[in-house]
Amino acid sequence: HWVPHEVYGMPGDPDNSGKVFFSGLYAKYMGYPEGAPPYPGKYSRFWRTLPAYRYYLPDFMYNRDEIRPSNPIKGQFRLRECLGCHSVVTPGIVRDYEKSAHAKAEPSPTGCDTCHGNNHQKLLMPSSKSCGVSDCHEEQYVQNAQGGIGSHASCASFAQIECAWSIERPPGDTAGCTFCHTSSEERCSTCHQRHQFDPAIARRSEQCKTCHWGKDHRDWEAYDISIHGVVYQVNKNDPSNFDFSKKLSDADYVGPTCQYCHLRGGHHNVQRLSTVYTSMGMSNADRGAPLWKEERDTWVSVCDDCHSPRFARENLQAMDEACKDAGLKYTETFKVAENLQLDGMGEPMPKDLA
Repeated sequence: HWVPHEVYGMPGDPDNSGKVFFSGLYAKYMGYPEGAPPYPGKYSRFWRTLPAYRYYLPDFMYNRDEIRPSNPIKGQFRLRECLGCHSVVTPGIVRDYEKSAHAKAEPSPTGCDTCHGNNHQKLLMPSSKSCGVSDCHEEQYVQNAQGGIGSHASCASFAQIECAWSIERPPGDTAGCTFCHTSSEERCSTCHQRHQFDPAIARRSEQCKTCHWGKDHRDWEAYDISIHGVVYQVNKNDPSNFDFSKKLSDADYVGPTCQYCHLRGGHHNVQRLSTVYTSMGMSNADRGAPLWKEERDTWVSVCDDCHSPRFARENLQAMDEACKDAGLKYTETFKVAENLQLDGMGEPMPKDLA
């Protein structure tokens, strides 16, 4: 943790102030240090990548002329020509596209050339910015960008090319993290599977499972074995219980999906109905402080769809207590590491020693 301390400085609010304590990363979201460059990060020149990364971060690693991968096909093409060729070269993509709302758009289809460009020597890999233009999905793009740390809008710039602990690792070691962390910030297709881009698919909880699982963030596992998850699993194939063809604002589910609560009404800022996000629970904050009252009241209002306000508030309090216990353990561990550093024991041993 000394790296972010050195890079960003640390404001040092007391843990019980109700403010979130981010181990020195506070400045990333409250204003850059003087002289620091904007995204993609102060140390991005040290970030060693693999060729596959160009698909994870298209605007920075695919769409720029100086690093765009070479292409043997020359010429400029329109939708009909694209479909004619790709129905042979990549038939699965064409089949998916022809099922999509893009292909059926009026007065004219949103075609391959709309998203990828028509110059085959300078093809684009669409990013979320491509979808967020004014005549397409600007509203959803703006909503997604409203989230701060811990949201889809920051998970790449925060964790992958801003923080030295990620940059200094070997590229193969980082690839697994990069795939998920860049997905939702950089590409709408992470949730809206290309090339069908069917909203009904994006409304299913399994779509979140792509990233939100594993031993370091067991979101899917926790949901799947909860009563909410069980209700979802045993009822999800019955349209009378879960009709995914409806917009989330019109949804009438017998239990909550991930999207029903976190993207309530179809709003794309996943943090809008959160309480207090503290770096995967590791940072300390007094969640009951008056500072968070509005967020907590809003959180309870989501549960009110099915539960009484008392039930929701008492469960929120129970989670507060669990976070306090976790915070104590985290603080103790952090202190051990800090003392080792102060004692000169924090660096790896010389390579010639066991």
